[in-house]
Amino acid sequence: MENKNLEKVVVTMYAESQIHAGKGMDVGIVDLPIQRERTTGFPIIQGIKGSLRSNLAFEKGTEVLIFGSDPSTSDENKESTPGQIAFSEAKILLFPVRHLEKLFVWVTSPLVLIRFLREIGKAVLIEKIQNLNIDDETAFVIGAEGQNEIMLEDFKFKAVKNETLKEVAEIISKNVATVDYIKNKLKTDIVLVNDKIFSAIVETMTEIIPRIKIDKNTGTIATGALWYEEYLPQDTVMYFVARKTLYANRKAQGTDNSDILDELKTKIDNAVINIGGKETVGKGLVALKVVNGQ
Repeated sequence: MENKNLEKVVVTMYAESQIHAGKGMDVGIVDLPIQRERTTGFPIIQGIKGSLRSNLAFEKGTEVLIFGSDPSTSDENKESTPGQIAFSEAKILLFPVRHLEKLFVWVTSPLVLIRFLREIGKAVLIEKIQNLNIDDETAFVIGAEGQNEIMLEDFKFKAVKNETLKEVAEIISKNVATVDYIKNKLKTDIVLVNDKIFSAIVETMTEIIPRIKIDKNTGTIATGALWYEEYLPQDTVMYFVARKTLYANRKAQGTDNSDILDELKTKIDNAVINIGGKETVGKGLVALKVVNGQ
């Protein structure tokens, strides 16, 4: 039976095109890098709330309840209304990496899975993952198919079959908005490496794309107008959490706002939105799916 008084929802994001959620100019090799956690180097995307608000259509009253007053239309003389839903940043769940036989597989790590499983309330699976021992040379796979090694890009790992990973893959496969072909691939093609190796993979295996600006007078590249942008690859899987705020709980006293998350859930489930920059060149399209069984 569906919960009519939700406290939070977890939403997966399947990248249908490359994503550039940038942090601004940098002085390194990449001029426009993506956002990352400072401690782990894992990719993140901030600004989920703004993207949902700009991409989805809500009735005016519902929109204000969920997101708060619109800063662009608010009266300066009136007190603004805070939203009753808080949105986390998007966190990485699966990162696609080239594979010789399968074109690509998705890579993840214990820390990444534990964070996700904690949000959806899978304590038993968390305990199983915490008990795994993955060294730098080992990768856990769902089906070794008689092979003791696996190549991820140019790196070779010892392949070890793991049933816990298979359980996690089944959950993820059911909770992404994509076609059945990809869902079936998710059931077999997820690889688990340790946190250190995963951090190195997401730091070095993103897509770096050169961009130019054409001088309208000469029709050639404008002087100095060559720069490099970093992108999360297509087929990356991320997730975010939407939960009621303390303000929402206070407002609920004497009123009925129990359906706020239900309304949000209905709007975003299976929706496709744009997130990050470069929308006009076809980047940042993600398909959303509310995780069931929380």
